[in-house]
Amino acid sequence: MRALLVSAALLLTAAPVWAEEAQPACPSEPVLTGPFTHWRHATPVRATAEASDAPVLSVGKPVKVTLLEATRVTYKRARATPPTGPTFSGTLSLSVTEAGTYGIAAGAGLWIDVVNDGKALKSSKHGHGPDCSGIRKIVDFDLQPGTYEVRLIDNKTADVTVMVLKR
Repeated sequence: MRALLVSAALLLTAAPVWAEEAQPACPSEPVLTGPFTHWRHATPVRATAEASDAPVLSVGKPVKVTLLEATRVTYKRARATPPTGPTFSGTLSLSVTEAGTYGIAAGAGLWIDVVNDGKALKSSKHGHGPDCSGIRKIVDFDLQPGTYEVRLIDNKTADVTVMVLKR
């Protein structure tokens, strides 16, 4: 029993050191390559409450989106736990000319819906960007040629960087 207690004590004292080593150290200005090369050079846009006058996303071009107070949009996302503070949402537009999988990258943990004919599409994959990139999530959607509404829902801050990638 004493040996078991000693082993447990050693594990507990070693755990914080291991946990610190598991997290990569990020350089102050990480170099992004490939499709994320221009992530930090986003063009500012203002989201709208409706799709009819929403700014258009272009594949491979990041935008820094200024969102609206979530109370100003009509769509909501059912959540198991409601937000504890104010949130921000907004609508963008996406035109697709070639069928395929498109990833929508975001620099925050907000909800991303792609809507066609009033219906939210099912995503095909969820992931995140490269370590230290500031890309918090990437949600993939299988899209056909057409125009889509991109809803950014319940962000904790009034702005977020977003970019569409062809996968």
